[in-house]
Amino acid sequence: MRDVSVVGPLNIDLLITGQGPPNWESIPTWDGPSDMEMTAAGSVGYTVQNLARLGLSVRISSCLPDDPLGAFILDALQRAEIDTRSVNLVPDTVGGIGVYMLLFGSRKRPLTYRLPTHPMWPLEFSSEEIDTLLDAKLLHNGGYLHYKDAWHGATRDLFKEAKARGLITSLDSQFPLFAMSPPWIVGLEDVLPSIDIFMCDDGEARHLTAASSLDEAARILLDAGTQTVIIKQGDQGSTVYQQGWQHHQDAIVLGELVDSIGAGDTFDAGFLYGTLQNWPLEKRMLFASIAAGFTVTGVGGSQTMPSQTQVMIEMEKRESRFS
Repeated sequence: MRDVSVVGPLNIDLLITGQGPPNWESIPTWDGPSDMEMTAAGSVGYTVQNLARLGLSVRISSCLPDDPLGAFILDALQRAEIDTRSVNLVPDTVGGIGVYMLLFGSRKRPLTYRLPTHPMWPLEFSSEEIDTLLDAKLLHNGGYLHYKDAWHGATRDLFKEAKARGLITSLDSQFPLFAMSPPWIVGLEDVLPSIDIFMCDDGEARHLTAASSLDEAARILLDAGTQTVIIKQGDQGSTVYQQGWQHHQDAIVLGELVDSIGAGDTFDAGFLYGTLQNWPLEKRMLFASIAAGFTVTGVGGSQTMPSQTQVMIEMEKRESRFS
């Protein structure tokens, strides 16, 4: 049995860094050089690599193009010792690419992107594949709202079966990659009762629920059936909610902010690691926040991911009762 099975999309991120022009208005005529880095493998890719970095055994179910960029992603995951046998290579397709313009500082969303022409992850699972993916302690999905074709179908049913078999379940909804008016929760209503841990950022929480406050958004999500809601709030920290209870964790600053790409994905990995250790929610939040604090000190979502030992050292400095 592995620790975590993950279902979700994989893509390339192209990060453009360096010294840019004095302002955005200069971009059309600017011809200066910049640094570029191609990283694997998007939000879910960062989460699985960071779970592995923390010492967990991880399997990923996804789809990739059968081309050099797909091979680049597959190689990165395999070098991170992630089980990729449930990744389907789809011929005659192109993969997803997110382009991040970081010449003017960090930004959470890509400047532009290319959607894949292959399925983001499998739309059907054989009984054998279900048994394989659910031979784990925890089932996670990232990017559920990205992929409308997956709503109300096999992914939902996979989570129902996971709950029936006693797995811990978690989901980071992210956002639709198409025009959709709030409340976005309509895409999640039939999967939320099968989710133990639901994660989103503050903007997503408001769009999911059309609520005027984060507390109200969390209440709506809890009433929809999930047991625990985590709302990530960037440099304002994060808040975990259960029915009648909440706890806020301040953001952890460990150095100069270089790039916030992947910070939320690192937070997810850290919180899920703590969940598998059966830690109190407050300790999971601190661990996750420290891990995210490391990540933002460098470029990309996994390159500056700390080891479990590094995070624990920082935890001991902040909370002696958790040592």
